[in-house]
Amino acid sequence: MESYLTAKEAAEYLKLAERTLVRLAHEGKIPGVKIGGQWRFRRALLDEYLDTLASESVATSGKAPGEVIDAPLEEIFTVEHILPNLKAASRPEVIHAMAAHVTGLGLVEDQGWLEAALAARERLVPTTVPEGVAFLHARRRAADKFPRQFIAMGRSKDGVVFGSPDMGKTNIFFLLALRNDALHLRWLSRLAWIVRNPARLARLLEAASAKAVHEAMLEAAGELPGALRPTGAPAGR
Repeated sequence: MESYLTAKEAAEYLKLAERTLVRLAHEGKIPGVKIGGQWRFRRALLDEYLDTLASESVATSGKAPGEVIDAPLEEIFTVEHILPNLKAASRPEVIHAMAAHVTGLGLVEDQGWLEAALAARERLVPTTVPEGVAFLHARRRAADKFPRQFIAMGRSKDGVVFGSPDMGKTNIFFLLALRNDALHLRWLSRLAWIVRNPARLARLLEAASAKAVHEAMLEAAGELPGALRPTGAPAGR
């Protein structure tokens, strides 16, 4: 199992001053969590942060960056976005099922592009974390491929080996389709905070329906620390 990095270790890994790292984590710009009053970081999510910085955000929807709003969860994540009984036994099957679901909802216009983009991202660095959760997304957020930003979720009761075998099985799959890098990193931090808590994670796993999963997610989002709460304001790139 992957262990948490301390703020000092994470700062060394990212080649940042520790003070800078803590400030960025507090602002929700770097995914981290507080445990016992101390910041802790997952290496996999830090790799995600580095990859996001390295990639080019493709914003071809015609909207100016200032018009992209940091909306609350209920505006970008609905009951219909949830697959409570994901039928998949492998990584390709998970990606196919998630892509087909959001395409069927009209959230994505090109299922083939999405499947290829998600698979390419997973080949680069698997997005699963030891809590049994994965954060699927396209490495470059081509906003022209989806009419509006959204988060979707799939749940496999039996679990799927999605990352390396020693990570165990993954049960929850979030699909993030945000308009720019800033919002992607903010929602990655928020979702990581939600699933870090064993009680919140157990509720998501045990919820009897998509509606119950949705209610659990909204309740958890309502408990986000102040620095992680959606602002409702425009978000830069």
